Amino acid sequence: MVELEANPSIGVNEYLAASLRKQWKRYRKKLKRCQREFSQSAVHESRVETRRLISIVDLLGAFLADGPVRKTRRILKRHLDRFDELRDTHVQLLSLGKMLRTFPDLQPFHAALKERERRAVKSTARKIKRIKAARLARLVAALAKGLEEAPKPGARRRSGPTRLLPAVNRAFTRVVELRRGIDSRDTATIHRTRVAFKNFRYMVEALAPLFPGVSARQVRAMKEYQTMMGDIQDNEVLLASSAEFRRQGRISPDSAGRFEEELLRRRQWLIGAYLQNADQLREFWRSSHRPRQTARRVTRSKVA
Repeated sequence: MVELEANPSIGVNEYLAASLRKQWKRYRKKLKRCQREFSQSAVHESRVETRRLISIVDLLGAFLADGPVRKTRRILKRHLDRFDELRDTHVQLLSLGKMLRTFPDLQPFHAALKERERRAVKSTARKIKRIKAARLARLVAALAKGLEEAPKPGARRRSGPTRLLPAVNRAFTRVVELRRGIDSRDTATIHRTRVAFKNFRYMVEALAPLFPGVSARQVRAMKEYQTMMGDIQDNEVLLASSAEFRRQGRISPDSAGRFEEELLRRRQWLIGAYLQNADQLREFWRSSHRPRQTARRVTRSKVA
């Protein structure tokens, strides 16, 4: 569990400005690679660095005017959304490819997904190549400069790191609220929790040097926690796609039925595995009144 005492040796304004510039460079590097070669790994890395940049931008409201922060976030979110269709198709192909030996009758389904991927690659690559980062670069530069010029906290004011806590606490509270609303019969409730948790996780990772209680072990445990929810969503996307192809008559009813029964069985197992570990969430961030604990690694049995 995170110890909330801040590291007083680090100037938070300067740290955030440096982190913003560093993450901007990572974002631009991965975007340029994606625009140049558009491989599956390039797409994945570009999406990750975009999300990390959004998480840093989300922290800046404690120091800067809300308007430029929201505008920057909105542009980045639009960039991220352009990958959605292709990412979902990649996930389905990866999952289905592992199951073709058990379900050889689904080769036409796999072939149809490959064709969908081909079209999505062409469409998404066109959208990504059209991204012009000049306006976003100016916004990021202005945000970094604003951080460096913002008044430093005086002796009677909350320290910079402490001023960041409300933003992280809000992100964490949002995850907790969504966790409480999870319905095992509705995987959309788990997906919403995952999206919120991902934002919280990247915030914590970005601020790790400011809060010594954030350990490498904690970071690994948060990633594993997120992966459990991601596995459920990936299974759900494949299940929905299979049902769509079955309705279109592109998969035989018998083959589709057996395949979907397996996916439903996996869904039940994955949800059960997540719910067994769901309350580990409270170990990732704490209020001052909670006792300190240590994040443990998530353990799961292998899917039968």
